[in-house]
Amino acid sequence: MAEEKARVLLFDAGGVLVDWRGTSGLVELTQGCFGHEQARRFWMGFAAIAPFETGGDDGAEFAREAVEALELDMTPQAFLEVFNGWMRGPYPGALELIQRIRPGYRRVVLSNTNPVHWARLIDDYRLDAPFERAFASHLLGARKPDAEAYRRVCDELGVEPSQVHFFDDNPECVEGAHALGMSATQVRGLDELRDALVALDVLEPAGGR
Repeated sequence: MAEEKARVLLFDAGGVLVDWRGTSGLVELTQGCFGHEQARRFWMGFAAIAPFETGGDDGAEFAREAVEALELDMTPQAFLEVFNGWMRGPYPGALELIQRIRPGYRRVVLSNTNPVHWARLIDDYRLDAPFERAFASHLLGARKPDAEAYRRVCDELGVEPSQVHFFDDNPECVEGAHALGMSATQVRGLDELRDALVALDVLEPAGGR
């Protein structure tokens, strides 16, 4: 059963609701020099992505430093075009799954993202449609797993961390939520998210309310 106080369900976007292929894409781009876990850790720890995802860079500096760090034989602009193409939009059925959450729960997104990807997710794919709020790191000025990102969301929603259950595919972000007092579940992809929501007993039966 769902925890009594966890009335806000907070969702990461990429890797949970959205088909973000940055990890597998980086493995391919580096021609196998990076394994899957190494690529995932690169995105979590690469210093130059932080300004891009917190509103301090339009992507030019991020792309330049990425090409240099990865020793890629391509221009920063070419890398940025490849990077942008790794964001494929919501998984099929993702938004419909969110719409099945019982009315008593608040549905919210918190995503580490950037101006280019976010514009596509909102304008082209309407990721925000089934949610009460959708928070983007580049607009918040803070990114997960930094505590400030979670605090800002709680403040905006007027809730305590203990009232939030968070879903993310990165263990570092799950640990960051736990550290602030949220309950949290690591999920990778839509099937694991569905299983987690079923386990929490927050879904209406399939086929309508």
